[in-house]
Amino acid sequence: MAEMNPVARFFVNLGNARRSARLLRTLDPLGIVPPSSRLLELGAGRGGLSARLAERYRPARLVVTDFDPHQLEAARRTLTRRLGTVPATVELRQVDATQLPFEDRSFDVVFAILMLHHVEAHHDEYRQRPVALREIRRVLVPGGALVYSDFSRTDDLRRTLDELGFVRRLLRRRWPHRELAVYAAPAS
Repeated sequence: MAEMNPVARFFVNLGNARRSARLLRTLDPLGIVPPSSRLLELGAGRGGLSARLAERYRPARLVVTDFDPHQLEAARRTLTRRLGTVPATVELRQVDATQLPFEDRSFDVVFAILMLHHVEAHHDEYRQRPVALREIRRVLVPGGALVYSDFSRTDDLRRTLDELGFVRRLLRRRWPHRELAVYAAPAS
C-alpha cells in the first residue's frame, strides 16, 4: 500500500459526494446501519461518505481511515466544513487495511468503498485483498455488515468472502466488473 500521487488522488476523489449520497439511499431500506452503531470506513478519501455517515446515522463511534495522510487531512477538512467541527464520536486514523489496529468484534459496519484494490501494489494483483478481508471479518461483530464497492478482481473478492463465511445480502453490478455489495459477517 502506498501514498497516492496528486493526480491519482484527484481521480479517486472525483464524484465522491454523489457516490456517497447514492450509496446511502441504497443502504437505508436494508437497515444496514443499526442505531448507536460503531462504523469503520476504510479508505475515506476526501471524506464525503464520512460526513454523510456522521450526519445521517449519528453513530456511537465512527472511525475514518486512510493509508494516505493527505487523504486523511482532506477528510478532516470535509468533516469540519460540513459539520462545523469533527464530532467527538469521530476518530481519524492512518491505517493499513491489512493490519487493522482494532480489537476483535469492535465494529457493526465496515465500509470499503472503491478502496480494496488499493491494498495491492498493482490493481491486477490479488495477494493482499484476502488479508484485508480477513482483518475486516476479525473486527466485525457476528452478523455485522461489510459494505464494499470495487471494480478490480470482484469475482475473487466474492469467492474470498464466501470462503470466510460471509453471507451476501446485496449485489449490484454497474459495469461489467464494478459492483456494490453488502455481506453479513458469519454469526460466530
